[in-house]
Amino acid sequence: MGAFEDSIHSKYDERVGTLAKIKARSIGADALVLSAMNVLSYAQLEGGIKDLASYIIKEVNRRNLNLGDISPALLQWRNSEELDRYRNLLNFELIGSSDPFRPHLSRKTVVRPINRRGEFNQMNWPSLMKLYTGFRLNSTAIQGFESAVGDLVSARNTAAHHGLPPPLAATMLELQLRGYVVAVEGILTDLSLQMLTFFSNRLHLR
Repeated sequence: MGAFEDSIHSKYDERVGTLAKIKARSIGADALVLSAMNVLSYAQLEGGIKDLASYIIKEVNRRNLNLGDISPALLQWRNSEELDRYRNLLNFELIGSSDPFRPHLSRKTVVRPINRRGEFNQMNWPSLMKLYTGFRLNSTAIQGFESAVGDLVSARNTAAHHGLPPPLAATMLELQLRGYVVAVEGILTDLSLQMLTFFSNRLHLR
């Protein structure tokens, strides 16, 4: 197994290991502990996805690609200003040229990295789908987790900004937490598996 695969597995194993501890410690926990574990579960979702996305973009940039070689979906997501630049370049002389954009498409380009502090600080379903679309990944396997992701984000925000949730039976809170953990595990598993073949499937290329 190469360094790339090792890195993906390491990032995945670290997050899933934390999720396993959350499940184990949720048994018989009180409402305060369960609320804190909701926040920690969300952190594994947000942090795990940011880790994987940042690493893949770093690997794309390590390949020192020309602009014309990079996936349009990735450019639309990370370098949308490039499209605006092309629109501004278009004029009558260029329209008459046989290959008007060759000089610009052959320019080396850096895909804009993930700003870990400023981006995806609400890893809700639209944010997750934006990431899947940008990387041209198939989201079919995670569609069943949409509701759980929305509920987890809500639970995290409630705990972070308002303290304990409204009184509920501890057993109910415990079941909800485990459902969130299952969703986070499922999403990180799917994302990691697809990232392992991201370059071999040439998803980074036009």
